[in-house]
Amino acid sequence: MNKGGDIYCNCCGKKIHTREDARMEDYFHLEKTWGYFSKRDGLTQEADICEDCLEQWMQTFRSAPDVRERTEIFEC
Repeated sequence: MNKGGDIYCNCCGKKIHTREDARMEDYFHLEKTWGYFSKRDGLTQEADICEDCLEQWMQTFRSAPDVRERTEIFEC
């Protein structure tokens, strides 16, 4: 969740630490635009989730997400 240029976790409300427009910790950004035949036709929903909350959330999944390791990470 973006408030006044700061990013907060939508789950716990913790501020995602940044310094001079640079992220100092990573987070999960979720964005979904719903299409036809959904209960949310035409809506876009967004959320930012800190790593701690993401870990807790994923532990509730019936099947664990696939995990792949990358040796090079590029961000735009």
